[in-house]
Amino acid sequence: MKLSLSLLFILSTLVAFAQDDNSQQETLVKGFRVTSAGGYGGPSLRTSSIGGDFALLFGGYGGVFINKKWTFGGGGYGMITQLDVPPAAANGRVGRHYDMGYGGFLTEYTLRSDQMLHLTAHLLIGGGGISHDIEGEPDLEDTGSNFFVLEPGVGVELNITDFFRLNGGFTYRLASGSDTAGISDGDLSSMSFFLNFKFGYFN
Repeated sequence: MKLSLSLLFILSTLVAFAQDDNSQQETLVKGFRVTSAGGYGGPSLRTSSIGGDFALLFGGYGGVFINKKWTFGGGGYGMITQLDVPPAAANGRVGRHYDMGYGGFLTEYTLRSDQMLHLTAHLLIGGGGISHDIEGEPDLEDTGSNFFVLEPGVGVELNITDFFRLNGGFTYRLASGSDTAGISDGDLSSMSFFLNFKFGYFN
């Protein structure tokens, strides 16, 4: 009986204290509340210039879509065109081409997502790798190197259906750290034009 009375007294005290305490929780980001959450993903095409030559990249990206504004996720892309390695960098071997890919964490902001046509802006931070390759032969691992990549971009997005959106625009890929023969960071850094196919839940 005494234990029950003691617990009742403690509970009553806590309730009274909570009612008197009007202070608000301190947070790093003020006023941010999750009012809706969805997600999407899909394939992505990019045209770019690598080493002064036309390059086509294919990959995909996606993530969690919060408050119909913010996306937090990731993306990755690989070069599907074959760009020849210059003879001076190929050590006398013929038929060499570059094999390149990159990816990383991606965040995107969507402006007025419910409108049929709206704007997007995103930033990818990650890394990649590039090496020499000969079709039908083992990878030339001794020619490979890794690089850091920072890629901001902006686009225009069209709501096709409730679950499908088409997003196109351009990015600038800034690469740093590559030392593969015949290609430099400046060769890897270039503007890209992209076309994204987004499938998911956007509400």
